[in-house]
Amino acid sequence: MNLQPRHYPGLDQNQALNSEAPSLLIRALAGTGKTTTLAIKAADLIHTKGARNVLMLAYSEAGIKAIQARLTRFTAVQLEDLHLLTLEQLCAQMLQEQGDPVPVLSSDLEKNLLIAQAQGALSQEVERHAEIDIPELADYFARPLDISAFLAFEAQAKQRMLELSIEDSGLGALAYCRDNAMDYGLYRLLRSYERLRAGPTQEPLFYAPGDCTYALACQLAALDFNAYFAPLQGRFDAVLFDELQDLDEAALLVLRHLARGNGSFIGVGDFNQHILPGASSVFGDGAQRILQELPAGTAQSTLNTTYRFGPAICQQLNRFFSVEFDAHYRNAAAWFEHRHGDDEDCARQLLDIHATVARLPRKPQDPPAVLRIILRSPEDSVLLEWLFAHEGVHYACKGMQRFYQRRDIALVLAMLWAMQGCSGSARLSQGILNSAAEGLMRYVRHAASPDRDLLANGLFDMGALGEVPPESDTLRIAAELMGQQAAMRRFFAAHITSDSPAAQLLALPADQCADAGRLCQHPLMRQFFAQAPISQDELRQCLASLKALSRICTGLSVDEFLGRLSLMIQSSIAQHQRQEKPSLQLLTVERSKGHEYEFVAVPFVDSRHLSPNASDPERNMLYVAMTRASKRLWMLERR
Repeated sequence: MNLQPRHYPGLDQNQALNSEAPSLLIRALAGTGKTTTLAIKAADLIHTKGARNVLMLAYSEAGIKAIQARLTRFTAVQLEDLHLLTLEQLCAQMLQEQGDPVPVLSSDLEKNLLIAQAQGALSQEVERHAEIDIPELADYFARPLDISAFLAFEAQAKQRMLELSIEDSGLGALAYCRDNAMDYGLYRLLRSYERLRAGPTQEPLFYAPGDCTYALACQLAALDFNAYFAPLQGRFDAVLFDELQDLDEAALLVLRHLARGNGSFIGVGDFNQHILPGASSVFGDGAQRILQELPAGTAQSTLNTTYRFGPAICQQLNRFFSVEFDAHYRNAAAWFEHRHGDDEDCARQLLDIHATVARLPRKPQDPPAVLRIILRSPEDSVLLEWLFAHEGVHYACKGMQRFYQRRDIALVLAMLWAMQGCSGSARLSQGILNSAAEGLMRYVRHAASPDRDLLANGLFDMGALGEVPPESDTLRIAAELMGQQAAMRRFFAAHITSDSPAAQLLALPADQCADAGRLCQHPLMRQFFAQAPISQDELRQCLASLKALSRICTGLSVDEFLGRLSLMIQSSIAQHQRQEKPSLQLLTVERSKGHEYEFVAVPFVDSRHLSPNASDPERNMLYVAMTRASKRLWMLERR
C-alpha cells in the first residue's frame, strides 16, 4: 500500500481496511479517520488490487473536498484514477446518459418566483374543479403563501418519497395527509409546481439541488425490490461512500443499487453529525436503516479511537453526547467551560481567550496560533466582528462574508449613507456598494404577472420572472457610486417606487439620523424586507441582521457609525496589504464540518441543546462544532 510516510492506519482502522467482506458499513466518531480510511482503501484498491474504476462518493461538496485533501495528504492516488462525485452529481450523470438534459435553475430567487406562479396555477385548478369546499384547501388559501414552509415540505416530500408512500397506502392524497397530519394545501402546491416544472412533454425545464437524486430514485422505486438497475450495475470495481449519515430515503434507493453488482462496497458515517433535514438519522438508528438497503450479510466495523483530541475533550464529549470516544494520543488537550450573561459579555470573554491563545508557547517552525470561533448562525458574527476590529484583532471569515459585505446589511448601510441627514463624508467601500446593488436588485425585484393561459396549460411563464443584472454590471455600478452620495440617491430612486418603504425612509427628516440603531429597527426598514419576494426563512435572517446591526450602532449618529465602519474597513485593508496573518477566524458549523483546528471556541451555547431531549439537528450542530478542536476547546454557555 503506497502511503505517505507521515500516516499509518490505527488498529481499529486496520480492522476495517483488512476486512474481506464484500460489503462493509463503518460507524465512526469524529476525528477517528473515517475519510482517511476511505482514502487509504482507495490507494490499496488501485495500487495493490489493480482496480481502475473506483467510485468515491460523498453527500456534499464539502465531503468531496475532504476526500480530495486526504487523498493528497495521505496517499499517492492520482485523482484521475477515481470517479470522485457527490451523490447528486452521480445521479445527474445517470440522467444525462439516458439522454435527458439537466439544466440547473440559476438562483433560489427564481425558484421563489416560480413557486408563486405554481400557487397561481393551483388557485386556477381549485376554482376550475370547485374544490374550495375542501376544508384543508379553504384553510390553506386563507393564509398568505409561505415559501419557506413550501421549501421545507418539498424537501421532506422528495427525500422521503412521499408519492410512493401515498401510493402504497391506497388511501389517496387527501386521506393520507389527514391521517399523517400533513398540510394538504402544501401537498397540492407541490403537485402544481412539479407539473409546471415537468411541462407538457414531461421533460423538466430545470433541476434544483436534490432534484436529480429524486428523479433517479423515482425510476428505481418503480422496480421490484430485488430487481437490478442496469445502468448502475458493473460500472465500478468498488464503491466507497462517505457521509452516509446525511442520506435520505431517495438517496437510500440509489445506495441500494450502487451497493450491489459493483465489486466491493464500503460506506462510512458518523450518525452524530447529521445536520440536514430528512437525513436517515432522523428515523432512529441511522446505521440500522442503512443496513436495510445494503446486501445481506454486510459486515460492520466501528471507529471510536480519535486522533484529533486527547482524553480531557473525549471525557466531556462522552458526557454531553452519550458517545464512546477513546483518545489515541494521551496529550494535554484541554476543555474549558465558561458562562456568560449578554452577548457583549460573551464577546469580551472571546477576546480574553484570543489573548490566551496568542500567549501560548510555539515552536519556531510552527505557524502562528489561530483561534477558530464556530458560530451557529452568521448573524452572531456582527457584534463579534465589530468588537474584534475595534480592539485591533485581525480576523477572517470562512464560509461567510464579513457582516458589512452581506447583501442585506450592505443595502441597509447604503440606505443610511443616502439619507438626508447623512453628510456622506464616510466612504463606503466598493465591495459594500457592490453587495448593496445586488441586494437592491434582489429585494425590490418584482415579477410581472404570469400569463394565466400558460399556467393553465401546464407551463411556467419564464418571461415574467424579470432579469437580474450580471455581476459585471453591479461591479460597474459600485465603481460609479464610490463617494457619490447624490448618485446613490438617484440609483435608489431609479429602482424603487415613490410610495415604497425605501423611498419613505430616504425622505425622513435629517433629525432621524441622530441614532443609527433606531433607524435599523425603524418600522419602514422592517417593512421594506417584509415586502421583498423572499422566503420567510430569509426574512427572519434579514430581520435578525437588522437587530444585530442595531445593537452595534445604537446611540451613534449615522455619520458616526459609518465613519467608524470606514475606519474598521481601512484597518482591515491595511492588515491585508501588510500580509499580516489573521489570528482569529469566524466560521459556521456547516463550514467547519470535515475540518480540525488546534484552538476552538463555541460561543452562545444554549444548554437546552446539550440535553438528550434536544432535537437531533440542534444537538448535532453542537457535536460538529465541539469535535473540531485538537488541542483546546472552549464552550461558552449562556447563563
